[in-house]
Amino acid sequence: MARSLLPVGLCTVLLLGLIGGNHGASNDDDSPMPNFIFAMADDYGWGDVGYNGGNASTPNLDAMASGMNSLKLQRYYSGGPVCSPTRGTVLTGRNHNRYCVWTANAGGGTADFVRRERMPLPYYEYTVAEAVKEKGYTTAMFGKWHLGDFKKLRGGNPKWPVSHPGNHGFDIWHATERSAPTATTNCGCFSPPRCISGHWNKNFSCTNYWTANPANSTNLQNLTTPEPGDDSLFLMDMVEPFLRDMAQSKKPFFLYIPIHTVHINYIAVEPYRTKYANLGYDSETVDYLGAIEAMDVQIGRLRQLLRELSLANNTLLWFASDNGPASHTPGSTNGLRGRKAMVYEGGVRVPGIIEWPDVISENRVVNTPIVSSDLLPTVMDLLDLSMPDDRPVDGESIMPVITGKSTNRTKPIGFMFRIPSFFNKTYNATWVNNQYKLFMNMKGGKPAKLVLYDLINDIAETTDVSKEHRGVFESMQTEFNEWFHSVVNSTEHESGCYGISRFDDEPYDWYE
Repeated sequence: MARSLLPVGLCTVLLLGLIGGNHGASNDDDSPMPNFIFAMADDYGWGDVGYNGGNASTPNLDAMASGMNSLKLQRYYSGGPVCSPTRGTVLTGRNHNRYCVWTANAGGGTADFVRRERMPLPYYEYTVAEAVKEKGYTTAMFGKWHLGDFKKLRGGNPKWPVSHPGNHGFDIWHATERSAPTATTNCGCFSPPRCISGHWNKNFSCTNYWTANPANSTNLQNLTTPEPGDDSLFLMDMVEPFLRDMAQSKKPFFLYIPIHTVHINYIAVEPYRTKYANLGYDSETVDYLGAIEAMDVQIGRLRQLLRELSLANNTLLWFASDNGPASHTPGSTNGLRGRKAMVYEGGVRVPGIIEWPDVISENRVVNTPIVSSDLLPTVMDLLDLSMPDDRPVDGESIMPVITGKSTNRTKPIGFMFRIPSFFNKTYNATWVNNQYKLFMNMKGGKPAKLVLYDLINDIAETTDVSKEHRGVFESMQTEFNEWFHSVVNSTEHESGCYGISRFDDEPYDWYE
């Protein structure tokens, strides 16, 4: 694929000179390359973390957010309001609608009419894992994939596309196809069964992790099902030997850890089950809070391991969530409007933290809008890599924010999410800049609701200020329309969306 150099941040050369540490490949000037870790929780609300008022004990995330080498990102956004869309934005730097990942990927038994809306990540998308390999990085992924199935047959349809981590640049991967319980219950998974009791124990869950050998092949291998216990612990048990290998080899790495917590089924293990039960919580909340604390312990383990292996200083460690808390769960937005599957703040504003000792020397609370699609442009900025020249990128490098050179975002953040379907031209959309948020409810292709919120002074999105700020209101509509047509152009001309053009007879004109 032909590529051309896009302008990179002016901070690139300076930063590569600043980055220290003992490990990593060298750039042309022999400066060590930074390592990258992106750890992402699942359905973890803005108000679920301790430092934002959460009821679960999260001392490790709290310490990470307040550490002298950290940024607490208080306006961090997931790239979509549900699982698969955000995961696409993390890897590609592009809005998920551009490549037809409209919503959460479907499971087995899916019919064709549903499959139109539940597309896998197309092969033609250029991912951050593929990008860093151009600089000699080792790439690894452990956890929840949810961007396509690993087997060819789904619902009896031989055309169902395969799209697993090895197809998208990961050298090493152990993954589930989609959501899994936060703990393996082992009610019928092994003989004899040893069940974990709790709110969800009636839903017997046997978690299946897969890999492939070679990594990008169809030669799938079903890994041993985890013994009963917390899934985040199981994930970190896979992460640890990888990090030890990287420390020994002194090779730079990109590591992606999409954690299953705290998506249903959330199941707490001991000692957290007893702890929250003794605090008087109901059984479901006990499981929810206990699963969160178990995950927090593993984040602490990860940070300690990086220090032990002398990897911490030269590693950009980024923690976030894929969307807000699900409805009908104990999850909290701490006053933000909306929840998962909504483009109000509660659905997309989530916990975010960056820790990087070599570059960040004092703790800062960052209120600049930052989104998951910023990961790829930031990594490419740092490594002086070129972007593909045949597609727009929605994220931007946040190195000026990380280094404290800027507190403003250049590109507004766009969201579009179907309710219930793009194909009947009904969806919600928003356009977010440094202060304002344009909210649109589209029905039949026309706006049924069009309002403007001031997110600096009205974080709960209670008051329409479009009349008071008419110029802002109109200019943001113009900007959104330009972006919308760019997204439409992507679906129409960038290979026509892999899953549609190659596996169906004709495209779906959802935007006309």
